[in-house]
Amino acid sequence: MGRTPKNRPTADEALQLLLEGNRRFVAGNLEHPNHCKESRRLSSSGQEPFATILTCADSRVPPVDIFDQGIGDLFVVRVAGNIIGFHTLGSIEYAVQHLNTPLVMVMGHSCCGAVGAVASGVRLDGHMSSFTAPIQTAIKKVKDLEGDLVDNAAKEVAKMIASQISVSEPILADFVNDNKVKVVAAYYDISTGTVILL
Repeated sequence: MGRTPKNRPTADEALQLLLEGNRRFVAGNLEHPNHCKESRRLSSSGQEPFATILTCADSRVPPVDIFDQGIGDLFVVRVAGNIIGFHTLGSIEYAVQHLNTPLVMVMGHSCCGAVGAVASGVRLDGHMSSFTAPIQTAIKKVKDLEGDLVDNAAKEVAKMIASQISVSEPILADFVNDNKVKVVAAYYDISTGTVILL
């Protein structure tokens, strides 16, 4: 059964739903909510996702599975390196303004190919070059930290992008300032399945 506007979660409740779902995913106790015929039928007349997730296009990072959610639960925007541009920002604006999602999560992940390529000095040609600048900025911020450079930079990218979304004019900043939307940064560990908040 899908959620109705009357029982739509707040941003904090939405975040709790995601983290609880991730705990089920890690433990292997998946509920697979909203995967039934009735969920498909109800979603055919519209959508009411309770969270927007901006994450990497990496095939190992499927948000609906990671958070044990189903059809209509999450508005997912995916792009290599989970960076933002006009299209990704427009998609997030749509989710916030027209679908009323109270939570926006930017989720980086371990072993990110886009971050790894930039960290290794690989030249990204064509439109892939648009990934380079924000990732290089993150790498510069974390280059002296202990631990894996790529994973530290992936965490930093998520935090940077979450901050940029929070102040993005004209739509998102207004929703954040009016406390209608919460933007958080998170990090997914591919090997353990765990999501942590940053």
